[in-house]
Amino acid sequence: MRAVNKWASVVKLLVGVAFIISALSKMVTIDSFEMYVYSFGIFPLVPCFYFSRMLIAAELLLGVGLMSHRYHRLSTITSLLFLVVFIGFLVYAQLIGRTDNCHCFGDLLPFNPVQSILKNAVLIVAILFAYKYAVNEWHPRWWLVCIIFLLTAVLFIFYSVKMLHALDFYSLVLMCVALAMAILASLPFYSRWWITAPIIIAPFVATFILSPPDNWFHKEGRVRYDKELFLAQLEKMPSDEQESVVPVVDSSMALGGDTTVVTADTVGTLSELDLAKGRHLVAFFSPTCGYCRLSAEKISTIATRNDVDVNRIVYVFPDGFDDEKYDAFYEKANSCRYVETRIDQTMFVRITRASFPVILLVEDGAIAAAYDYRAVDEGQIGEFLTK
Repeated sequence: MRAVNKWASVVKLLVGVAFIISALSKMVTIDSFEMYVYSFGIFPLVPCFYFSRMLIAAELLLGVGLMSHRYHRLSTITSLLFLVVFIGFLVYAQLIGRTDNCHCFGDLLPFNPVQSILKNAVLIVAILFAYKYAVNEWHPRWWLVCIIFLLTAVLFIFYSVKMLHALDFYSLVLMCVALAMAILASLPFYSRWWITAPIIIAPFVATFILSPPDNWFHKEGRVRYDKELFLAQLEKMPSDEQESVVPVVDSSMALGGDTTVVTADTVGTLSELDLAKGRHLVAFFSPTCGYCRLSAEKISTIATRNDVDVNRIVYVFPDGFDDEKYDAFYEKANSCRYVETRIDQTMFVRITRASFPVILLVEDGAIAAAYDYRAVDEGQIGEFLTK
């Protein structure tokens, strides 16, 4: 085997490792990844759950295929098409002004669309080189596969701890599944159907078992919050000393996902929100809560997709934080600024029972539905707020 053939085989292995790390990185922060997909407003929320997981499984399968050197033509051409399609998507994201993290490597290695396009271009060149010069007859032995995965695991764990200050157990389990797939593919009788079938099915089954879509198990009505206290606060009259403020948002400025141009007057008590008439969504968020930011992004996308009157949406925050924290919340959440109020921290904790986000649908002063982050129902919320 000539030197160029050896280098082509090595390059193919490395591209396979890149695909596997990309899949594992998305798995670590899958909530952020699925919200990124949903935030474009192209698909409804539930299909985004499935698409995100199918994409992770597909990347894992392609990575194993490239690493194992099996089905050389099929794996390289499919990988090329995969990268070309996503370059097209990234170009679209850049053209509409989405310069935030595209989640190609989750939150492990934040890339904006331009950086990710360049990364994909490099991978395409590497795959074309491997397609032309890699020796199809050579396949890594099982022990070499184990060594490669061990080094990949060390690299992945190092960056996970360094960048996220945490180590995700489910992503490590998914890596073990990929290792088992690669070992099976390295066996001489890999082409038997009872070997090939588990290799193809395993990443999809494992991904959905380790991270099932929210709509499978999380239902409305299981939210922990103090319903009686919330309703009592709605009925409580403002103090004579405090001037009542009616919050208003310019609906013409709220649509389109802008996180800076929409303004809202803030009030100090829930009773001043005038929730006794009409239908409203009331969301209790902490400005430093990651799942609160993801919930705000969900709500903002739902409102945009359903053309919701923005005066029907209320964000309730605890007071006591610097203004920069509240501003950063909207920026990180890619959320419009809806009607906002900041209430006493103690009251906020008592209503939410220190478990947030809490999202309530309120009709004429009565609670119609309650959600946490995972139970959010796009169809129900959209229908409720547009009637």
